[in-house]
Amino acid sequence: MFNEEGVLVAIGGLNKDPFSDGQNIGRLRRFYVDKEYRRNGIGSLLVKSIIDEAKRYYKILVLHTDTEQADRFYSSIGFTKGNLYPNSSHFTEFKS
Repeated sequence: MFNEEGVLVAIGGLNKDPFSDGQNIGRLRRFYVDKEYRRNGIGSLLVKSIIDEAKRYYKILVLHTDTEQADRFYSSIGFTKGNLYPNSSHFTEFKS
């Protein structure tokens, strides 16, 4: 996502989870929001957009974070904290 001046302020990636055997598991990667733009909804908007795309290809979306701030953020948008999937700290399962 870019600000009004065209500067990148938030970014995130999606790919098949390389740590899981299942073909139906995606991974949210390299998610970052510039500190000046946090706490105003940009992060939630971007994650929801990535989740919408992930639902087209995967049944489960995982991620790894090791900060308390990120844990609160991902939990607040519906991810469950847990290590059910390799090298992951959070996951969400999509209902069919």
